[in-house]
Amino acid sequence: MKFVKISHKELKQTAKFYESVMATAYEGLFYREGKAIGKVITEVLESDDAFLQKAGKLVKARGWADSLALEDQKAIAKDSVEVDKESDTKTCHRLRGIICSIYEKDTGNIVEVREVKCQSLDDEHCEFEVDFKKF
Repeated sequence: MKFVKISHKELKQTAKFYESVMATAYEGLFYREGKAIGKVITEVLESDDAFLQKAGKLVKARGWADSLALEDQKAIAKDSVEVDKESDTKTCHRLRGIICSIYEKDTGNIVEVREVKCQSLDDEHCEFEVDFKKF
């Protein structure tokens, strides 16, 4: 697999461009992009008891955050590449999508992931709540 490197500044400029064109609809676009990235990340992992831990390490290794702790229904990230201290809103939409794909692969269920804390808003870390959908 071939990888490219994109800087924090480039991600931020891309977000600002899409926001100028799409208003807040870009958040959904980045979320779906993150889900696609998350599916690729999880393809290399085998489903076992250490799946969430291995997935968190792989997300870190890919540069999305300095750390990612994945628990039963909560994920905590430190220093996501999407953090933007100039923002007045939560910004980790791609990471939220990546987390969604990780939990969906781990559980086989459809999940909803919400960012409830964000370092962009001066929180200590980014925190995501994971809800499992029942049909």
